[in-house]
Order: sequence, then structure tokens, then C-alpha cells
Amino acid sequence: MDGESAASAPLHWREIGLVPLDETASASLDLLLAELSRHTELPCRRHPPRAGEAPLRVPGRAQIDADRLLERVESEAAADAPLVVVSDQDFGLPLFTFVFGRARLGGRAAVVSLARLRPEFYGMAPDPALLARRAASEILHELGHVAGRAHCADRGCLMSFASSVEAADERGLDFCADCAAALPHGLARPRGPLAAAEI
Repeated sequence: MDGESAASAPLHWREIGLVPLDETASASLDLLLAELSRHTELPCRRHPPRAGEAPLRVPGRAQIDADRLLERVESEAAADAPLVVVSDQDFGLPLFTFVFGRARLGGRAAVVSLARLRPEFYGMAPDPALLARRAASEILHELGHVAGRAHCADRGCLMSFASSVEAADERGLDFCADCAAALPHGLARPRGPLAAAEI
């Protein structure tokens, strides 16, 4: 998500809501919730799946149109409790071949695709732990946009732009000090000796 300045986010969020889209595997979501909870102080709560909705496809492609899905989800989210819809389906946009996720600066929701975060998408063996780590990273990145942060020039910051899964892996799961200070309280877990040792 590219960014310019956005309206300031609330100083406090109550929770992060994780919403599976239809067929998203329960096992993936359980691991993802656990991994996400390791990297934020905010409660992470699983919501019932979104089922029975007409798919919002990119014209001429099998991909979900991330912006159209985001627009639908944002209308249901509270300003102090952002929703993140997670799907196994691939996401795209009319002008982009694919996107890992999407959010609006200063918005209320994000959408994240697990499709290209899975090692098996690239011909590798399934790795549920790696998938959970990548998905948590993408969710926190998109929530940074929801909180009003644009992309960061610090390549080691979670808010830096990643056009490939390799670039996303390299940026890790930590916000730089400037980005962390601008986020809603509790979104970025403070870095300390214990947190550093866990990575």
C-alpha cells in the first residue's frame, strides 16, 4: 500500500480481529493467531468466517480483487478494533499482478492473502511455522497502514515495501523506532532482550 499522510489513528485499539474468508484452513489460522500474539500486545481474536459471499474477482483473472474486498470489510469494522480478513486465495488488482495484502491509510481493516506466503507456492515443502511468520509480518505491515503509516525507507523496518516474499522475509517482524512510536499503543511489542532472543 503506497502512502501519503492520513488521518491519525486512535491512540488505542481494543483488539485485532482475524476473519477467515470461506475456505481458509483452520490449522493455518490457529498457528497464525499464536504467531501474531507473540508480536503485538493487543488481543488477537478470531471471528466467524465470511461465508456465502459472491467472489469479487479481478476482471479476466481468478484472483480476488483486494481493493473491492477491502471496501466491503471496512464498512463492518470499528475504528478501535480493526478487522483483518485472511484468505487462501490469491489477491490481485487490475494494475498489479498480485498483492500480499491491502489496507487504506487511516482505514479500519486490512485483507491478506496466504497464497504467495506459502513455501509450496514456490515449489518448496510446506512449512506451517514459516507461513505463520510470514502471515503475521504481512498483517502487522498492513495494520501499520491502517494506523496511518506510509512505507518506510528503512529496509529493516516492517513498514518497508516488499515486492517479493524474499524481501518480506528480509524485513522481519519489527517496526523501526520512528514507526513504532507513531502506532496505536500495544500494536508494536517493545523490543527488549527477551524479544531479541526469540527472533
